[in-house]
Amino acid sequence: MPPEIIMELFLQGQFNLLKSLGITGYTLETAIQVGPLFVSPKELQKHLGRYALRFVNCTDDSVYQFQHLGSASGIKYRGRYFAISTDHQRKLGETGQLGVVCDPGQSVITPSTMWTIDVSEEIEREDNLDFTIYEFDPSQYPHRTLASQFLEVSQNNGIAAEVGKIALNLGYPTRLQNVDYHNGAVDLLVVSSFVELVEKTTSDDVYVFRTVAEDRYFEDGMSGSPVFEVVRDQGDFRVKWLGIVIRGGEESRFGRVINSDFIVRQIDRAAFESP
Repeated sequence: MPPEIIMELFLQGQFNLLKSLGITGYTLETAIQVGPLFVSPKELQKHLGRYALRFVNCTDDSVYQFQHLGSASGIKYRGRYFAISTDHQRKLGETGQLGVVCDPGQSVITPSTMWTIDVSEEIEREDNLDFTIYEFDPSQYPHRTLASQFLEVSQNNGIAAEVGKIALNLGYPTRLQNVDYHNGAVDLLVVSSFVELVEKTTSDDVYVFRTVAEDRYFEDGMSGSPVFEVVRDQGDFRVKWLGIVIRGGEESRFGRVINSDFIVRQIDRAAFESP
């Protein structure tokens, strides 16, 4: 996709975001709280793109060092760093070492611990269990500032998915990822789409969404990508992590998102409760 078209889509997305939030005129100076930070509305999408991680499989190939598996969501929770992907993404990379790409884009960090949600082999894994939790230990990456790519969330994340909510989804569609190892060029493009929750599924904490723009489709590579909602509380704007995308239909406006509150409860159980 030509750079000028990408920029046009980005600027249009910014306009739609400001319009949907009612952030116009003098309120363009109003800061939006993202974790412990405050971000201007015009920088919001760029900032939230940091928490959409490029999820990869490290290979033994001397030239093509990692394989693009899609997107993951980076969060800092109870002082520890976690990335969340779908479980079907993890299975695509079982032959190598899973990891996420760090800025400026040519290095990968790998998790210290991984948790999957156990289910019986006799039953089909339901949507609300289709995710994997990875922990990254800062002591293993002394040269990295993990905080820049992991959104700090609280134990009470404060988001309960509801039909009709408008949210922002950011991730790495496969068609826009390009790594030229021979020439040292790295082109990793994150895209954003406004989505609306349209119905609850039969699985707990999973909702169907559709893209707000009729010409925007769910793309390959967006599984595992974060979904955010901007809420207004007594005149102040705050970003909340709503959940992760778990799947969608090819060339369809529809996808599914699992609620972050459910994911946080599973992190509590896996990483913080005594075995």
